Amino acid sequence: MKKILSVLALLLSTGIANTFAGTFNIMNITPCPFQSPGGRGVITDPATGTPYVFSFGPMTINAGSNAFANPTLLPGFSTTAPAGLQTSGCVTSVYLVGPAMPSIFMTNTAPSNTYTSTNNPACNGGNNYTINWNTGGNNCDVVLFIF
Repeated sequence: MKKILSVLALLLSTGIANTFAGTFNIMNITPCPFQSPGGRGVITDPATGTPYVFSFGPMTINAGSNAFANPTLLPGFSTTAPAGLQTSGCVTSVYLVGPAMPSIFMTNTAPSNTYTSTNNPACNGGNNYTINWNTGGNNCDVVLFIF
């Protein structure tokens, strides 16, 4: 009986892993538009452990919430992952271009998890802005906060 319960628990947890998708939300509370030439992420096959890289972009990041419930909703999404796995995965990096700034690379790892401008853009009332990468407790949900 214990073996049957263990097998059922394993199958259930595998099914949950197959349906999990990390969210990616870019919260831009400045009036400035940002551009993203692209970004990357990883989809891991829960049955084999095989990692598949995905890419996305370009996209425009306007003021407000720019939310993506799973990787396939990202503009320009591309991967070699099997179709049944494509809605799961975690964004791991993104390039951003803001008002009068060079392209910057953002990830969840310091020092690439925060950026503060020094150019006082007119679109932000002459104030600098800050960008922070925030990862959820599951290490997959990401909120990129621009303020």
